[in-house]
Amino acid sequence: IGANGLADPRDFCYPVAQFEDKTGKFTLIAKYQGHLFQAELGHSPLDVVGWRGNYAPYKYNLDKFQVLGSISFDHPDPSIFTVLTSPSEIPGTANVDFVIFAARWLVMQNTFRPPYYHRNVMSEFMGLVRGRYDAKETGFQPGGVSLHNAMVPHGPDAEAFEKAVGADLKPQHLTDTLAIMFESSLPFQVTAFASNAKELQKDYLSCWKGLKSHFKPE
Repeated sequence: IGANGLADPRDFCYPVAQFEDKTGKFTLIAKYQGHLFQAELGHSPLDVVGWRGNYAPYKYNLDKFQVLGSISFDHPDPSIFTVLTSPSEIPGTANVDFVIFAARWLVMQNTFRPPYYHRNVMSEFMGLVRGRYDAKETGFQPGGVSLHNAMVPHGPDAEAFEKAVGADLKPQHLTDTLAIMFESSLPFQVTAFASNAKELQKDYLSCWKGLKSHFKPE
């Protein structure tokens, strides 16, 4: 894909170093292995005036992402939408990939354009930032998330399936959409807080109840 595909390094914005020289009562809080620790200081912990190393906070505008896609047939693997990745010690797998599904054109022919039904050896934690998601237009609202751990089958809901198979395959421009996904070769564990959230969709599985078999061995 050359030097200009995907996330361009020039679009990652790093802050200009600053410091403050303040004395008084300060509490420094650190998190380590899921626990919080604190220490009382007589000065601001932000009085560092020098920095060495290559770790620094940054921000990135997801609208800067250069989207790739198929211009012939087939639904491409979502790895083409990877913004950042943390490789694991096993070649070909990742601790986590950060992937986005942004505005783009769909032009594939003789193809089921939404994500096909699948189950991965990777775990998928997905969220909708704005707009709609083409594989689940009504049940997936901005701010909502879904989790499909490794080998859990999933795919478009029945409504999205019927819409896709009956659609005219003319060029389609997805404009009002931005979804994110954290994909990992490791399983995600759900906290008790999340498991008991009031906003859970208890009937989540019902979105696939209307699917019919279209298998024709001949």
